[in-house]
Amino acid sequence: MRILVADDEAASAQALKDLLEVVGHQVIGPATDGAEAVRLAGREKPDIAIFDIDMPLMSGLEAIDQITRTRPIPVIVLTAHTNPEFVDRAAELPVFNYLCKPAGADGVLMALQLASARFAEWSALNGRVSELSQKIDERRTIERAKGILMDLRGIKEDEAYRLMQRESQQRSRSMAEIGRSIIATQGVFRRPHRRLVAPPPPRAAAEPTPAAVASASGGAVPGRAPVEPAA
Repeated sequence: MRILVADDEAASAQALKDLLEVVGHQVIGPATDGAEAVRLAGREKPDIAIFDIDMPLMSGLEAIDQITRTRPIPVIVLTAHTNPEFVDRAAELPVFNYLCKPAGADGVLMALQLASARFAEWSALNGRVSELSQKIDERRTIERAKGILMDLRGIKEDEAYRLMQRESQQRSRSMAEIGRSIIATQGVFRRPHRRLVAPPPPRAAAEPTPAAVASASGGAVPGRAPVEPAA
């Protein structure tokens, strides 16, 4: 395996490097501070890492956090510290074994085996969780897209689902992809425009009667001589 070693104590780091190389591993480093360890991990892509906790510039725990966020690998913590604070902080990170200095050959080799095995189990479990989470997200997407189609087209749920199925087959795309398209555009499928019925024309105003005109003009009816009042 390609093993990253990070330890600012020269004697301890060299002893660990020699031990690992004797049993056939390739050693990257040793890095003498956390920042250098992060750079080496990014460039060399190790299979596993052994970290001291207390290092200059950047602590081993900070370096582990940065490295495993970018590319998860099994990590073994090698330290002289027994402070519970360090142990609790290490427990929050993907640390798969813990060794106290000075670590003998048997302890280091066993730690490598256990860390590798635990990391494999963790990766498999994490993969199943990610797959399940993805399926749940896809189901939510499909359900939301169905709701949009039902609203836009005024159709029932089973009709919306069949419509998405047909589009999935015709476009050779998954149902989730079709759903995301519907959600993104709100209009991959749109309700057909209804034909609007023109409103009836307004009624023409009725012609006023002579009596109405007479009333409005003070009593005289157009076209007739005014009637003289009786003496």
